[in-house]
Amino acid sequence: MTFESLIKKTFFFCLFFITIKANAGESNITVLMYHRIGDDRYPSTSISKELFEKHIEYLVEENINVLPITELSKYLKKEISLTDKTVFITIDDAYSSFFQNGFPVLKKNRLPFSIFVSSDYVSSAEESEFMSWSMLKEVSNSNGLILNHSKSHESLVGMDIQTLKKEVEQNQIEIEKKIGKQPKIFSYPYGESSKSIEEVIEMLNYEIAFSQHSAPIHIDQNKYRLPRYALNDEFGGLKRFKMIIQTRPLEIFESSFDDSIINTDKLDFSFLTKFPSELINCFINNSAAMIKKDKGEKVKLYLSKLKNGVRYRINCTYIDQRGEIFWYGKMIKRVN
Repeated sequence: MTFESLIKKTFFFCLFFITIKANAGESNITVLMYHRIGDDRYPSTSISKELFEKHIEYLVEENINVLPITELSKYLKKEISLTDKTVFITIDDAYSSFFQNGFPVLKKNRLPFSIFVSSDYVSSAEESEFMSWSMLKEVSNSNGLILNHSKSHESLVGMDIQTLKKEVEQNQIEIEKKIGKQPKIFSYPYGESSKSIEEVIEMLNYEIAFSQHSAPIHIDQNKYRLPRYALNDEFGGLKRFKMIIQTRPLEIFESSFDDSIINTDKLDFSFLTKFPSELINCFINNSAAMIKKDKGEKVKLYLSKLKNGVRYRINCTYIDQRGEIFWYGKMIKRVN
């Protein structure tokens, strides 16, 4: 055997070993996020009733484990284990279109789910596009948890600590006054958080909190900035939905930037993974510029043209020899 062939054989053995090790240790644990159901006036936040039904039908027919979000909290605290292909269903904002078009589907299939509610928008007015407390009470009696999405649904970024605490605490009080005791689980309005905001949420004794960047769940990630896959008519097609359920977390190490908020139009961001950097593909949305440079297992991203007030989502994926997809996501926002 030549030296070159020995090196090549060793490389492929190592790659195979890494793949098996990663596959064995990373489960498919996915949190889904919906907003409106069957309201085509808002294509960026709505999914058709028919497509939503297909999503649920797929979960049921494939016997995919759909659990209450409280089980995810236990998993992240390492109190329980979860089976491969476990899914959690979340709904943001409590639109009445969900009550009309989505809730009956989940109720029929006896699937647990969570609604993140901002109490300022709960309304009994006939013309309101939001659910009433009586609707939310009905939902809570049928496998639905009613959880905290802040009182006013204003971005928490830039709020002083006292105002932020009132937003969260008063909303929890209002929910529990109308619905009864609920788990302390939080979703950031617009998915926007920062390290300082997350510290307040933790201080208020919330178990976990959700953003809006795409990725499966990794057991050792920041439990106060958890990812969810946003699903709408554009990004919720059945083929993509099936792919999402199959994805595994792309674990990163030694991240050079752990916050979500920046104040310039550029960001140099790097991290390590278990995989060769050149085999990882990264993308950013909203017309930002990205240059990716590879060095061993280190991914280096040079971002520019980041506009003030705009949210950006970074997605990095690796596909192994068996076609399994490993996915890492991050959301950033420029505030300046």
